[in-house]
Amino acid sequence: MRKDLRKPLLEVVRIAGITLAVYAMLRYLLPLVLPFLIALLLAKLLHPLVEKLHKKTKIKESLLSALVLLLFLALLGWALWFVGKNLAIQIQGLVANMPLYHEKAGMFWNDCCSRVEDWTGIRAGTLNGKVMENAPRLWENVIGTLLPALMSNSFSWVRGIFVLVGICVVVGISTLLMLKDYGHMKRAMEQGTLGRALLRILRRVYRAGGGYLKAQLVILIVVSAICVVGLLCAGNTYALLAGIGIGLCDALPFLGTGTIFIPWALIELLQGKYMLAAIYAVLYTISSLARELMEPKLVGDKLGMRPLAVIVSVYMGLQIYGLGGIVLGPLSYILVREIWRELFVERR
Repeated sequence: MRKDLRKPLLEVVRIAGITLAVYAMLRYLLPLVLPFLIALLLAKLLHPLVEKLHKKTKIKESLLSALVLLLFLALLGWALWFVGKNLAIQIQGLVANMPLYHEKAGMFWNDCCSRVEDWTGIRAGTLNGKVMENAPRLWENVIGTLLPALMSNSFSWVRGIFVLVGICVVVGISTLLMLKDYGHMKRAMEQGTLGRALLRILRRVYRAGGGYLKAQLVILIVVSAICVVGLLCAGNTYALLAGIGIGLCDALPFLGTGTIFIPWALIELLQGKYMLAAIYAVLYTISSLARELMEPKLVGDKLGMRPLAVIVSVYMGLQIYGLGGIVLGPLSYILVREIWRELFVERR
C-alpha cells in the first residue's frame, strides 16, 4: 500500500471505531445510567449555588445541598402543577363540550357540501349521504380497535407510572449524594490521567450538548408562548392546551406549526370567519419565522456546527435511534468529535 494512503485510511478506521463505540454506548449503556447522568447534571447546575451559600453562611454543605435541592424540586413541582392543572381544566372542558363540537362539525360539513355543490355541481345530499353512510362504520372500527388496545395496555401504563416514580426517587437521592460529594468526586477524577482526559471530554460535550438542549428548549418555549398568546388574543378557550400542543408539534421533525395552523385557517376561511383565519395565518408565519431565525443561531453556535451539519446529524439520528435521535444524533457527533480530538488531535 502506498505510504501517502496509509495515514488517511488509518484515520478512517479510527473514526469508524470511535463511531461504533459511541453508538454502542448510547444504544445500550445510556438507558442504564441515564438517571445518574440526570443527577450529575442537576448537581453540576446546583453546586455553584451551594458553594456560594456555604461561603456566606458557613452552614454545612450537606444541609445546604438538601435545602437547595428541595427548593429547586418545589419550584419545579409548582410550575408543573400549575401548567398541569390548567391543562386538565381545559381538557375537561373540551370533553364536556364534545356534543356541542360534534353538532358544530355536522353543521360545518353540511355547509362544505353546499359549497362543493355550488362549485362542482355534485348534489350536496348525495355527497353528505355517502359520508354519513360510512362514518358510523369508520367510528365503530376506530372504537373497536382503540378501546381493546387501551384496555390491554392499561397494566403497562400503571407499571410505567410506578417505574417513572421510582426513577424520580433515584434521581433525587443521587443528586443529593452527588451535591454532597461533588468537590471530592471532581478532585478524585483530576488526580488520574484517564480521569483528566474524561473530564476534558465531558466538559466539552456538556458545553456543546447542553447548549443544544437549551437551544431546543428555548425555541420550544418561545414558539409555544407565541401560540398561547396569539390564541388568547383570538379568544380561544383552550389557548394553553392548543398552544402547548402546537409547540410540541413544531418540535417534532417533519411536522411544524403548519400541520395545525394551515388546516385550521382553511376551516375558518370556509366558514366565513376571515379574521380568525387571518390570525391563524399570522401566527403560523410568526412562529415559523421565530424557529427559522433562532435555530441556526442558537443550535449552530452552541454545537460548533454549521446548520446543515445539525440537520444531517438530526436526520441520521432519527434513522438510527428513532425519535430520540433528535437529541442523540447531534450528541453522537459531538462525542465522536471530542473523543477523536482528545485521543489523536491534541496529543500531536
